[in-house]
Amino acid sequence: MTIQNELDIDIRNLLGNPWSVKEGDLKNMEDRIHQAGRSLTELRKSGKGPDGSLVLFPRLPYILEEERLMSKEEREHLSHVHELSKASDILISIGIGGSYLGNQMLFDVFCGPYWNMMSREERQGFPQVFFAGQNMDPHGLLQLAEEVERQSRRLGRKCRVLLLVISKSGTTIEPSSALKALRTILAPFADLSLLAITDKEKGTLRHYANEHHLPCFTVPDGIGGRFSELSQVGLVFARLIGVDIEALLSGARMVEEACQSEKAEENPALLLASLKYAASRKYGTAAEIIMPYGDTLRSFGWWYAQLLGESLGKKYDIRGREIHYGRIPVAAVGTTDMHSLTQEHQQGAKNKLVQFISVKESRSTLSVPCEEGGEKGMVPMDYMLESARKANEKALACEGRMSCSIHIRKITPFHMGALMYFFFLTIAYEGALAGINAYDQPGVEDYKKILHQDIREYIVRNK
Repeated sequence: MTIQNELDIDIRNLLGNPWSVKEGDLKNMEDRIHQAGRSLTELRKSGKGPDGSLVLFPRLPYILEEERLMSKEEREHLSHVHELSKASDILISIGIGGSYLGNQMLFDVFCGPYWNMMSREERQGFPQVFFAGQNMDPHGLLQLAEEVERQSRRLGRKCRVLLLVISKSGTTIEPSSALKALRTILAPFADLSLLAITDKEKGTLRHYANEHHLPCFTVPDGIGGRFSELSQVGLVFARLIGVDIEALLSGARMVEEACQSEKAEENPALLLASLKYAASRKYGTAAEIIMPYGDTLRSFGWWYAQLLGESLGKKYDIRGREIHYGRIPVAAVGTTDMHSLTQEHQQGAKNKLVQFISVKESRSTLSVPCEEGGEKGMVPMDYMLESARKANEKALACEGRMSCSIHIRKITPFHMGALMYFFFLTIAYEGALAGINAYDQPGVEDYKKILHQDIREYIVRNK
């Protein structure tokens, strides 16, 4: 299957083999598949999820024209937000979950590990970028503060630091703690400015921004954190690091418009979701390894793990029946983890499928001398990378292990927008197939209640 030759979906090792999903399985699921397709058609029209709550992610590809998701004023601010970035020495993105993982992924893909070592001119005027608020560990925050202080000494003046704070409620404990800590410990050697992305009307962060007349964007209603990278959450950050947001959204639009049929054979996202559902329900697939090939896409696996885990890992179906649906998400990267995890994938329990991601046209070329079987020659490393993926795929098939492969033509904002949105749809369709609400996260709320109560008791004890 292909979507305009920009995104290809290879399901040969997931369908039609003695050890994989059969054509007959899909035939037996025809009514369920049609109902799942129909549910997304209705969702696109109504914007209402299974429990009646707002679910607006199918409108994200059109967010720059959707007043409901982004106001005219916000669109105007977005077109100028890079000016804040270029006026700063350092950008610190503060967030957790979907407010962190997607932005870390964009940074890794389009800036890379050596971004902060470049000169400002090499970065085309954009600032150094750091992340905070994605963990409660104080050591990382203190190390970040030390680095900002070092930069101030090198500059011979206070660093200009832009804090991008992303939290709908403003009370999520990790980012709110990071913001409070950084505003205190950076103050002696940094000039701080703040840009918030938060709730439209309520919450502590919105109140603070309004009180101090700070620039503020909205986390739209109906967009859950794990679906938020094509909303203000990701688009503002993308603008701050110079990524083409129109291209991101254009790629998502391509996929949305190609995946609207209620027939699996005409809808690549619905077909892949149906195969994964059948693999889970009939063939005991309990884990899904997301394995992009190449360092650039390493953090894409982390981003996808949240999308899969929070969306499909549900105790109850929408009728309230206890079903415990879902697959354990495992992020891996090729070829690195072929030397660590592949042994288990290959010969461990037959309870998993591997989702490969590869890039057809490499951004870089480098050939090295090789000798194989007495033959010597120069071999491009990108050829070896793809050859390793194919070898892994074939070896798994020889052992009767399920896998599927998604190939994007190249790494650009357009293709990353397409890839992200394709997975949004496969997850949404599979949630409908399983009869669960793929848009809530009640398990996350359970631990938060326990955590906040424990901290409250600590405060009371230590007054």
